[in-house]
Amino acid sequence: MGSSGMKKRRKGGGKSGNHPQHLQKVGNTRESAEHEQALERSAIADTMGLGNAPGWLKMGCLVIGALILVAAVVALISLD
Repeated sequence: MGSSGMKKRRKGGGKSGNHPQHLQKVGNTRESAEHEQALERSAIADTMGLGNAPGWLKMGCLVIGALILVAAVVALISLD
């Protein structure tokens, strides 16, 4: 007879036999965070219509957008 906190193991069945299965860690691991960020970037690229575009085209769009933003800020500052 065991203590009241002990669990009884069922005999037989399954791939693991009498051994408990070890599940992968779930939660805030670095790998899962990086994977989620990659999925987010991919979803944003798909929304903008650049989902299947090559990397150089995505980088070019980013550079052009940054140049337009800088030009807008300079124009706003020069109005004063």
